[in-house]
Amino acid sequence: MLSALRAGTPVYILYKNEMRFAAGTVQQVSGQYPNAAMNYQQPFAPGANIAVDLAVEVGGKTETFQRIPLNSSVAEFPDRGILVSETREGIINEVTAIRNAKQSVIQQMPTLEREVKACDALLLDLNPQLRKEQEQAREIDSLKQQLSGMSEQIAALTGMISKSLGKKKED
Repeated sequence: MLSALRAGTPVYILYKNEMRFAAGTVQQVSGQYPNAAMNYQQPFAPGANIAVDLAVEVGGKTETFQRIPLNSSVAEFPDRGILVSETREGIINEVTAIRNAKQSVIQQMPTLEREVKACDALLLDLNPQLRKEQEQAREIDSLKQQLSGMSEQIAALTGMISKSLGKKKED
């Protein structure tokens, strides 16, 4: 439990926004005080409403973590994207959970892409103006491609004409 942390104790920090891990050392532990952010999972558990603040040295800098609940082995700071754990296992569990959540999203991508396409088709059916604008955009793209092809053909013809005129002058 984080309640056992004392100055000199190692702690482990996961910077979730960067997916970076660091080990730190507790420099200072404040006195215990009532935690305004009550633990609703175990509201009457011993230590559920007691917290401390930690000053932790990480990479030569001191970071402060406030309202560390005493009845847990990890403390999360969602506003900072940080998880503090008394053990590496706490960090491993969190990284595994993050990985599994991301993997689940990746596996859902084909379904999500199909749903987006279905929504696009439905929007075209529901909004005739949108359909008309999309058809106009396709038509413009087609005309641009045709113009590009014609430009290439004209350039080729111009080259052939100038080449044949050059041969006639030599004769």
